[in-house]
Amino acid sequence: MPLVEKLILYSGKSPVRFHMPGHKGGRGVPKNLRLMMEKNLFRWDVTEIPGLDNWHDPEGAIEEAQRLLAELYGADRSYFLVNGSTSGVMAMLGAALEKGDEVLLPRNSHKAALMGIILTGAKPVYLKPQVDEELGVATGVPLSEWRKALEQHPDAKALFITNPTYQGFCPNLSGISSEAKARGMKVLVDEAHGPHLAFSKRLPSSAGECKVDVWVQSPHKMLCSLTQSAWLHLKGRDLDRERLRSYLSLLTSTSPSYILMASLDVARAVMETRGRYWVERGLELAERARRSINEKTPFYCVGREVRGRRGVYDVDLSRLMVNVSSAGYTGFFVEKVLRKRFHIYAEYADFSNVYFLLTGGNTRDDVAKLVRALKRFPARKKKIKSVCFPGDLPERAMDPGKAYFSPAEWIHLDAAFGRITSDAVVPYPPGVPLLYPGEVVEKQHIEVIREIQKAGGYCQGIKNGRIKVVKNG
Repeated sequence: MPLVEKLILYSGKSPVRFHMPGHKGGRGVPKNLRLMMEKNLFRWDVTEIPGLDNWHDPEGAIEEAQRLLAELYGADRSYFLVNGSTSGVMAMLGAALEKGDEVLLPRNSHKAALMGIILTGAKPVYLKPQVDEELGVATGVPLSEWRKALEQHPDAKALFITNPTYQGFCPNLSGISSEAKARGMKVLVDEAHGPHLAFSKRLPSSAGECKVDVWVQSPHKMLCSLTQSAWLHLKGRDLDRERLRSYLSLLTSTSPSYILMASLDVARAVMETRGRYWVERGLELAERARRSINEKTPFYCVGREVRGRRGVYDVDLSRLMVNVSSAGYTGFFVEKVLRKRFHIYAEYADFSNVYFLLTGGNTRDDVAKLVRALKRFPARKKKIKSVCFPGDLPERAMDPGKAYFSPAEWIHLDAAFGRITSDAVVPYPPGVPLLYPGEVVEKQHIEVIREIQKAGGYCQGIKNGRIKVVKNG
């Protein structure tokens, strides 16, 4: 049982968890609910028998649980998802778009948005995010650029936006959504990383507080449901509810997990009764960690000072973005040392940073262990130059869907210059594509891939030094 053996090995190390899921090994779930879930894991693993409702056509317990969820988030309708936020993103794009419709979205959107675009045959209009070269990451698209894109593409049917990004950066969601709705566009929000935003005034605005049509969230990321569980919220009448429901059904197993749905019901109940405490506790721990990291280690932990810079309207401070390149390290190296030597598991690392997610499931002891470990790294004299995605958008030679379904071949990366990608190339995490299907591979893309791999990173779409391109393209 190779997977079971690895899980036993991991849990036996008493790991310090700064990664998803937000329940942190169950510590964040009230004891009575945690014991109930543990005791009934196999007993509750059932199918759609009479009395337990049917996810694809709910009329009983599932329908009632979803109604309570909608009330909590101020939605007109909410849905449990068992295929993650990815299925929700794809479904809302499918509900909003027809083949050939234009959709505006930031270039640094998650891979799930690309999958939705391929599914629908829509035409993406990418907005280039600004870049912080010191941190080595894309930041955000300012309101002024959204306005320009809205004016240049008056016939676009929808706008897709992420709030927050994996780094915790948030756009001016209220301003952007108001501008789009005034032009008759549908507003779709990927809020997978933001199910906690609605529970603290110290956090950026949640999509439910703005003029949006639909938003998807992953409570397993920052709340306490089980991995792969998510939920989707609908507000207003501009998006066809039956079409949305049809797409959700298309993308969901006919045997949805009652264990996952039960965890969603538990997570909703926890947030309804003690949501503010849960979120404020995570924020308090994050602030404690941020202050100590900046004062006692050679690294820099991003804070409020990034607000208003390079397209960052606001920032989610419940997560830690620790820049290590300024102290002479790569994020990949620091993450590996923390994991191997100290049994501290970060959420992920990129070339320049390491990321840690803190929730109500973490403890002060977790924070103390992290700070002690980071203090062990001596500052190096030479700062490491960040590897950023190219500033200019790639040349698009084919629509994503056409390229994705075209005959393809695998070629060596060194021979890929000038070729058209058949699939996405995605440094993962965070799952933001460097190249989308239908785009032309340039030398700078090859260089970025090489640098990421050399530093210990990973790119989906690159296998054994080869890349998938359109045949004869």
